[in-house]
Amino acid sequence: MNITYAALLEQVKSYQPGKYHATRNYINGAVTSWSPYISRGLLSPVLVMEQLKEQHSYQEWIGFMQQMAWREYFQRVWQHQGDLILQDLKAPQTNVLLEQLPLPIQHANIGINAIDNAIAQLYDTGYLHNHLRMYLSMLHSNIFKAAWLPGAKWMYAHLLDHDPAANFLSWQWVAGTFSSKKYIANQENINKYTNTKQEDTFLDTEYENLTEAIYNLDGQIKSNHTVNWPAPLDQHFDIDTTTILNNINEKNLLQELDINQVTPNQPFCIYNSFNLDSLWHADESVNRILLLEPNHFEQFPISEKVLQFVIDLAMTNIPDIQIFIGNFEDLIQVIKTTSITSNVSAENLVDVVSENSKPIIYFKEHPTTKHYQGIREERDWLFSQVDGYYPSFFGYWKKCERLLK
Repeated sequence: MNITYAALLEQVKSYQPGKYHATRNYINGAVTSWSPYISRGLLSPVLVMEQLKEQHSYQEWIGFMQQMAWREYFQRVWQHQGDLILQDLKAPQTNVLLEQLPLPIQHANIGINAIDNAIAQLYDTGYLHNHLRMYLSMLHSNIFKAAWLPGAKWMYAHLLDHDPAANFLSWQWVAGTFSSKKYIANQENINKYTNTKQEDTFLDTEYENLTEAIYNLDGQIKSNHTVNWPAPLDQHFDIDTTTILNNINEKNLLQELDINQVTPNQPFCIYNSFNLDSLWHADESVNRILLLEPNHFEQFPISEKVLQFVIDLAMTNIPDIQIFIGNFEDLIQVIKTTSITSNVSAENLVDVVSENSKPIIYFKEHPTTKHYQGIREERDWLFSQVDGYYPSFFGYWKKCERLLK
């Protein structure tokens, strides 16, 4: 999945968006698979839309634009609501019977072939079609009746395009905590969009029967499911962030900033897993640091495979970037040290390093960088004028759409 920015740009230039809106819900539809690079900040959504608008008609690109706006809408909600995206945002989730991740989902043993194959693909590649994400979260939250957050964290951990806003708010939309009603789908719907013909599953029924597809009216699991599924039905899902960071460190031989590789008296550009913009201050002489914060990954754990993808993408596209595992406060102390060592002897170094040492540090605005210190720069927004919190996407989209006319 790693790619150079130049190769990615060629994909954008050659993309034909005309069939996107009509086919995007099908797993073989005209989707782009660019989301890992947009989420990582390597590919600007503004650049994408400028390219498409330059080469195609309004009718061809407007459907694609609307879906890009969904991502931006979720980003605005996160920007204004903060960690509330990890809680039931608009309404409480109802009829919850399981508090943790259902094991049939974690083990790809649901019995719905298209979904089980999608989970295997997620583990193997980190990719999952958007419609399959909806099916999975629907099964988890509304059919297995599990609390949405553990499932959302599980999916987030394995996605190459992991994005807290898009992931957690999409799960809330499906579970009915950020929408007017819960999303459900039966086997016929799944067959249609996944090009399968499976029959006689517990979802092969009319919509009004789906809420009782697994449980009896008294909330007990139906006996026909106990043959294939263990008891208890759910289990705590956990990722050992410390072990993953240690493994990543050993595998990539990551170390604290090498003083000999830092250019004295030059600013620092701080990257993270949501900002791998290879064009950012590209023509300037700066020290480039990819910051991997344990505090962030404790809150939003990801798998080792996904973290390695982030590192490889940064190393491929950002020349001379160094990697630092530690929190921003730790990085600041190292930067202060490296910024003055060229003119200070080792025995006097401790006396010189103080709170008054203020090297120039650039970073981009993002909910994950609120605690950064330095010069904050704006990230790319498709609709920078449409700020604020909107309770619904369509209220937000109406504002955006006016700017396109």
